[in-house]
Amino acid sequence: MAKERKNKKGKLTFLKDFFIDVKKESKKVIWTSKKSLLKYSIATLVFMLFICLFFVGTDLIIALLSYVKELIG
Repeated sequence: MAKERKNKKGKLTFLKDFFIDVKKESKKVIWTSKKSLLKYSIATLVFMLFICLFFVGTDLIIALLSYVKELIG
């Protein structure tokens, strides 16, 4: 019985220490500015659009070549 109480106290101490450490670490976080966030978000969206168009174009070219091959042969 005494062992269980000690174990529970240890868990509560662990949780308390954990949340204290989380609070300390969260104060060290450096958030990006709105300007940087907007710049990187736009760059990401443009890159995703480029990749999307590349794969759609590649798929259309392969489909066209397959269609032409089917007509010829």
